[in-house]
Amino acid sequence: MTIRLHEERPLRQTEPLNPVQLLTRVRAVVSMLDLNCVCRSKLNAALERFENLETRRQLRTLLLDARHQAERIGALLELAGELDTIDSDETDLGVFDEITLLFQDIGAAAQAGAADMSKAKRLAAARGTG
Repeated sequence: MTIRLHEERPLRQTEPLNPVQLLTRVRAVVSMLDLNCVCRSKLNAALERFENLETRRQLRTLLLDARHQAERIGALLELAGELDTIDSDETDLGVFDEITLLFQDIGAAAQAGAADMSKAKRLAAARGTG
C-alpha cells in the first residue's frame, strides 16, 4: 500500500509581480516607520526609481519572449510548407499527425506571444504610459 503525503501538482507559471502593487505594499510598511522627512523622501525616491527599473526590466523580458514566439511561428510555418507535398493519395498517415502537431505548436506560440503582449500592456498602463 502506498501512502501519498501530498498531491503532485504541476508547477504554475505565475504572472510577474506588478512593481506598482509590490511597492504599494512596501510603502504601506514604510509609512508605519518613524522616519524624518529627509530620510523618508530619499526612501520614496529610491522606491520610485526601483519601480521604474523593475517595470522596464519586466517589459523587456515580455517583449523578448514575444519576439521569440514570432520567430518560432515563422520557423514552424516553414515546416508547415510540407503540406504542399501532401496529396489525396498520401499513404504515410503519420504525415497528417506531424502537420497537426505543427499547427498546434503554431497556436501555442501565438497564445504565448499574445499573453506576453497583454501582460506588457498592463505593466505599461500601470506605469502610466498607456
